[in-house]
Amino acid sequence: MPKLEIKRKSELSRKEVGERLIMIGRALAHGSEVELKTGDDSIEIVVADRLHWELEIEVDGDETEIEIEIKWRDDPAAETDSGETPEPAPKPARTPKPAPAKSTRRPRARKTTAK
Repeated sequence: MPKLEIKRKSELSRKEVGERLIMIGRALAHGSEVELKTGDDSIEIVVADRLHWELEIEVDGDETEIEIEIKWRDDPAAETDSGETPEPAPKPARTPKPAPAKSTRRPRARKTTAK
C-alpha cells in the first residue's frame, strides 16, 4: 500500500488536458521540484534525474485510452518496481591522447664521402 496516493477523475476539454500536460512537462523540464495541482489540492514532489516512462495506447471499438506512467526511485541505484535495472548513465567520452610534440631541432647533416 502506498504511503501517499492522490486520485482525481474529472471530465475536461481537450484544451484543458493539453494545458495540464504542458504544465507537467514544463515543470519536469525546468527543475527537479514539481508542483502538481488539481482543483484546490496541490502537492510538491522532487523528481529524480532519470525516470521510467511508459506509454500505453488502447483502442477498443469506439473508445480510445492513453495511459502515461512516469515513475522513479529516490535511490537511482535501486531497481524499478518492474524488476528492470535502470539504464546506466552514459560513460564520459574518452579524451584522445595528445600527439607527441614535434621536435623543433634540425636534423644534423651527415657527412658523406665520395668514393
